[in-house]
Amino acid sequence: LKADLTAGPGDAARGKKAKGAVKNDAVQCLALCSLANIAGLELIQAMHVEVQRVLVAPSSTEQVRKKAALCLLRLTRTSPNLLSGREFAPRVANLLQDQHLGVLTSVMSLLSCLASQQTPEYEGLIPHVVHILSKLVMKKNCARDYLYYRTPSPWLQIKLLKFLQLYPNAIENNTAEYTSQLINVVSKIMIETDVSESINKSNADHAILFEAVNLIVVWGPTCPVEMREGAMKILGKFISVREPNIRYLGLMTMAKLAQIEGSVEGAKKHQATVLVSLKDADISVRRRALDLLFVICDTDNAERIVDELVAHLVVADASIREEMVLKIAILAEKYATDLRWYVDTILKLISISGDYVSDPIWHRVVQIVTNHPQGDLQGYA
Repeated sequence: LKADLTAGPGDAARGKKAKGAVKNDAVQCLALCSLANIAGLELIQAMHVEVQRVLVAPSSTEQVRKKAALCLLRLTRTSPNLLSGREFAPRVANLLQDQHLGVLTSVMSLLSCLASQQTPEYEGLIPHVVHILSKLVMKKNCARDYLYYRTPSPWLQIKLLKFLQLYPNAIENNTAEYTSQLINVVSKIMIETDVSESINKSNADHAILFEAVNLIVVWGPTCPVEMREGAMKILGKFISVREPNIRYLGLMTMAKLAQIEGSVEGAKKHQATVLVSLKDADISVRRRALDLLFVICDTDNAERIVDELVAHLVVADASIREEMVLKIAILAEKYATDLRWYVDTILKLISISGDYVSDPIWHRVVQIVTNHPQGDLQGYA
């Protein structure tokens, strides 16, 4: 393995140089694939330095560098903390300057894994990642082979955005040179993404869009308010489309976005649409709608949301009833302005879905009634 791994193009057999180089490329690639598939701990310790050398060697071809990056990814997954972030980060910085999008895609897979293990050590690579993302989104700088339904390398864009999600404070320091560039890139992704007639293009574009919105969610309060509002507006459009996958993702992402301070009001504007999704044929969409209603509920809209949930409980599937009962009980107690309404709600739960009402729920209503001797609450109950 070691001999084949280090067999560079310069070691080509005598004869036609180009043919020998191709032959040695194949040998190196096979050695890297074999090492990745075996990936025993002893073999990893003995060979990982050689894989690193092949990855960064100027003589390695694009095909070999791609294989080396993916091989090293497999080795680091098998043996975490195999590489020192402080020492390896400068090498990754050089690899990110490669012009070949296939190499960049493989390197980003490796970088995402490494950064998830040693996040602070790879923070210095954010400017390189933003630069690549900017070239793809703003300048559409992409080789024809990597255009997917006129979208420049969507897989690479997604990997770049996922890497940036590891750094929630990336735009907190507005003095950083890349901050404005990154905000412009994310804004353009949100503005230009729309539903396409081509399902493949639509899926690729929406995958990028949802990762961009997830990045906004990760930034939280440090993200500009207009970007959060723009993201909420786009999600509001997507939760009303016919395509269930987009609707599911829209509901799930909106629930995350609504939890950021100051964003729940934007989500409440779509309350009627979310309530319609609660009656969707797809159980997974109904679950996401329930989660979103739970997030946007407050004193102002609690009675309407809870009453709608109780009414829907009558026809709800058994698979979602227990979760609905628990959420209704929590919301009714948390936002009750009238204890009579709270008692009514819990008694309705018991009458409609008594088998799914856990002991703590009815214990709690008994406790509240017995602790309020003033007035006529006990008599009413």
